[in-house]
Amino acid sequence: MATPAPEPGAAQFSCAVCGEPAGSVRFVTPADALADDTRPALQALVELDVLERPGWQAALLVDTFFGAATHPVSSESVEWLVYAIADADAAALYRMGYAYAPFHCPDCPACYCGKHWDWREFDDDPFSGIEGNCPRGHFRVLSY
Repeated sequence: MATPAPEPGAAQFSCAVCGEPAGSVRFVTPADALADDTRPALQALVELDVLERPGWQAALLVDTFFGAATHPVSSESVEWLVYAIADADAAALYRMGYAYAPFHCPDCPACYCGKHWDWREFDDDPFSGIEGNCPRGHFRVLSY
């Protein structure tokens, strides 16, 4: 399946095994709360982010096989993220913060979709999230 071209300020990543979507990232702004009504869950997440995040702070929307999340971006990181997104560089995104590219295994280095990560939810009070092993067996916490 061919991955459609991303919009400016966005990058899409395909699974190294099957080519299916592994995840995507994009900058979000207050205007995005009105821009996309095709996926109600993502729309609601962006709207909540706009209400909670200071207006001057950038945010990154990370859409993965296990869900979507927004992450605040510090002003010091914006320029680096712009370059990483423009280059569709999952390794650079992961180095800046694993939550920016949780579908990426830095040991391989490759991105994988949900069919190829052996992933599961965990709940080790007080911590909960998603962990998994890539197809080569490398363990990662994918999300807290």
